[in-house]
Amino acid sequence: MKLKIAIILVGISLFSSILYGTDKITSENPSDAASIKIGLSSIDSSSCKICSEGGIFYDSGCKRCIQDGVVLTAHVANDRFYRLGWSNDDGMYYGDEMCEGSKNFPNANTNENDTYWIEIAKDGLELKSNIYTDANFSKLYDSTSITMCSNPTDLQYVRVSNEDGKSSGNGGKLFGYIDDIKIYNKKISSKNYDKAVFSTTFDECANKSCNNKWFLQNSERIFVESEKQHLQFLSAVTGTNDYAHFTLDTILPDSWTMRFKLYIDNLEPHPGGKGFLGIEPTDRQLIFGIPSFVLPFISYMISREISSKFLGSLIVVSGIIILIGITINLGSLIQNLDSTDITHIIKFSIIIIIATFLIILGSWKIKKYTIRR
Repeated sequence: MKLKIAIILVGISLFSSILYGTDKITSENPSDAASIKIGLSSIDSSSCKICSEGGIFYDSGCKRCIQDGVVLTAHVANDRFYRLGWSNDDGMYYGDEMCEGSKNFPNANTNENDTYWIEIAKDGLELKSNIYTDANFSKLYDSTSITMCSNPTDLQYVRVSNEDGKSSGNGGKLFGYIDDIKIYNKKISSKNYDKAVFSTTFDECANKSCNNKWFLQNSERIFVESEKQHLQFLSAVTGTNDYAHFTLDTILPDSWTMRFKLYIDNLEPHPGGKGFLGIEPTDRQLIFGIPSFVLPFISYMISREISSKFLGSLIVVSGIIILIGITINLGSLIQNLDSTDITHIIKFSIIIIIATFLIILGSWKIKKYTIRR
């Protein structure tokens, strides 16, 4: 009876190991998530060489291009909070050498059928963004602000950017459009702010580039929808540089306000490490990972007085399967050793020890059976 129970436990362990490994392998996806970034920059979308093929930031994408800028980001990762960011002589929303450059909105997150009217206002080193639910910018839904450590300057390009740079993969998707863009060269709250220095509702556009007014890196992903009269974006992690920009007539001063309408039509969240079973990585570890380690030991303990070549072989196989799984993941661990958390290295080491010990226990049970025979 004990032998039957031990064999069943090891069988469950082997089945759990196979499910864990298959779900883990099918969960591989880019760390980046589909996103859309709207704002102003000191460089256009075609002048960054370090993010081109062969450039030092090709794998990271053009968000790492050195620039001054202010940007609002909507994305499909984690809690999907909208994010305000800035940069001064650094990557997009990376801040500068002294300060980080981004901050989440406390309440607003990205969802399907969102329709927001967004305001970004810069006054010297003070940066603020408000999210409204009406076209009159009167019904405030959420707000965030940043005191920048240095001043982004030479802002002359309206930039719209998808996530880029990574190899194509499942980073979710984010589809929607931007409309009614207006830029003022003073704060809206000023008593005598000037008329808009840039304004478009895209109603004058006859083609995807709006009669060559917009420069499009990939007209299949960001383009003017002339019939519907808005700027369409279809964001996914495609491994391509999906950027668009419009060149303003003049560089903006230190104080300015940008307003636009943002609509989210279709959204697919970043899988966040989920595989074909669709469960969270932590749940995968609990449901399949822990039984893979624990059950063979329990099996050995309840059958330690019983000689069984078959049971010993099953325990050895369970240890080998665990080692194979570790070996598959070892390459990525070594490749990213400089950025890997020490806890991951310790975890890998413990798993290797456990798997090796299982092989030794199984081999010992086989040896006992052979001696008794």
